[in-house]
Amino acid sequence: MKHIRVALLLCALPATALAQSVVCQTCDHVAPFFRGTGGFIATVAEGVDEVVFVVSCGNVTVTGEAEPQGGKVAQLFNHRNGLACDLEGGFLEISGLEDGGWYWITDARNSAVGSLVRADILDNETTPLTGAGAGVTMEEGRGAVFLKELSSGRVGILPSILPEPSAPDAVLCGPRYNALADAFSDQQAGSCMLGDGGTKIRLTGPAAHGRRETITSGMVTRPATGDLVVNADLWVNETGSVSTADPATPALGWEGKDEAGTNWLNAVFTVGLEDAPPGVADVDALAGANVVLTNSGDSAVGTNPAGQAVITISASAEYCPASGEQRTATLSIRAAHTVGGNRNPNNLVPQPSALAGSGSLSAFAAATRLSVICPPAR
Repeated sequence: MKHIRVALLLCALPATALAQSVVCQTCDHVAPFFRGTGGFIATVAEGVDEVVFVVSCGNVTVTGEAEPQGGKVAQLFNHRNGLACDLEGGFLEISGLEDGGWYWITDARNSAVGSLVRADILDNETTPLTGAGAGVTMEEGRGAVFLKELSSGRVGILPSILPEPSAPDAVLCGPRYNALADAFSDQQAGSCMLGDGGTKIRLTGPAAHGRRETITSGMVTRPATGDLVVNADLWVNETGSVSTADPATPALGWEGKDEAGTNWLNAVFTVGLEDAPPGVADVDALAGANVVLTNSGDSAVGTNPAGQAVITISASAEYCPASGEQRTATLSIRAAHTVGGNRNPNNLVPQPSALAGSGSLSAFAAATRLSVICPPAR
């Protein structure tokens, strides 16, 4: 680049201080190498009215202001305005700029161009540049090297400062899948992100071919005869969890995974009927709808481990008569978290914002609804 033609706005001559060190507290961008004549061009940061610069060379420090115009700023350094520096160790600092500014240094044959860098990366590690032999001189600055080819006089600026490595992606706490064993056979419980600790209630019920699956529709069909069993358990909402279960034992049970373990949180459940008459206890209202909370999850009962509630729904001629109007029973299911072996991070009781401060619901970790509809008429 032999010539650089830029419209420059020159300010009044800056003040010069002899044998004096001027510290620019607000300077946020620097030239990693500076000497000779040249200048800089940059975009002014939002809300900035003036751009201040400081140039030091030996025992002389020059300060000044570059006036913004059209959101940009341009400043020319030459012998006439006292900003030329023919010594090693010169530096240029500027305040009030956005990233992306650049500067140039004009030598006898051509100009060397480099980027203005943020001052806060000057402490980054620098790497030694490969020498080009006796034909090229190399002058080290503060994050860049000034190169000059002796035979031609051509110059250039080559960065030597290294960028900070980006932070690795955060790892969520919880089960880890072992492809060889085709199972979730381990727990990530350290050096991981716990997430927001939010919780949700998972409901499972009967499915085809004798299986049990997660109820995602928010409703079940009341049996025409016999009983229907729904299980409820409290889960971390896939933003991270910690389990103290034996890592050698697959701690499964997260939504969508095989359920060979009890990776849910310890909780005690209550169930109510949403259209219950005022003043009627939950157990009595449920009995009228032929629904029973068989196990609230506070302890293991039969084949159901602690933390898993059992809701038994039976046929009801009152809600689902053979003729006449049918009714849907809407169950309100609430879980209160208790500290136990499998627990939420740091034993904190989750209080999702949707529940906190909502009257009686604020005492529970999570709440959900389940509609019990009638079977098709025969």
